Amino acid sequence: MIDVSTNLGRGIAAELTQNNMEAVRSLTKAIEQEHDNAKNLALAYRFRGLAYKHLGRREDALRDFLEVIRIDPQLDLGYYDAGVIYNRTNRYREAVEAMTRAIAVRQRNSSLALPLSERGNAYFHLGQFDKAQADLVAAVRRNPRDPDALNNTAWFRATCPEARYRNGKEAIDLASRACAIDKWKDADQIDTLAAAYAETGNFAEAERFELKALSVLPSGEEVRPKFQARLQLYRAHKPFRSL
Repeated sequence: MIDVSTNLGRGIAAELTQNNMEAVRSLTKAIEQEHDNAKNLALAYRFRGLAYKHLGRREDALRDFLEVIRIDPQLDLGYYDAGVIYNRTNRYREAVEAMTRAIAVRQRNSSLALPLSERGNAYFHLGQFDKAQADLVAAVRRNPRDPDALNNTAWFRATCPEARYRNGKEAIDLASRACAIDKWKDADQIDTLAAAYAETGNFAEAERFELKALSVLPSGEEVRPKFQARLQLYRAHKPFRSL
């Protein structure tokens, strides 16, 4: 158990309740205090990295996750968290390497769904569609209630440039499930649902959900222009294709 009276405990509690600025403040202090305790130091870097990620400070987050790997190279979460940032910053080869390592060193109680989903997403953006499909299908099979696995697989089914991999009806089902699990608070998932409807030719629903995605998206988020560009596509009755 983490003592919530310490900076480490307060920082972790703040991150878990999405009070990310407070998490960064408390965990920065914890990092200064925990240099003699490798386990606590890794925890402080990991949760500060997660707070940075939620604040949109992805390079700061990556630096913290790489510190986790340095401190404990057998901890799968360090590789997983770094791989997520690599995916979000279009460094897909690095994402594949990080997720492959996460799978190799995963703890016995860790789910394979998350690293498989993220590696599948990276393979997708590298144009390795067979590998992407294998990982994404396996991820959903292992955990059919994981919203990230559902969302990544839906995006692949909705937007793959090769028609044989697309399935709009399946994409709608997967994306709708992801949105419901996260209570319609995740803009990326709603954006995926919009793309799924566009793939089926239902551009009215595609426009409706893209507008909803934009309304949920935090102000200043760097993907806003991409969402707006997709909205214009759907208004022109055109589906979105990745790559």
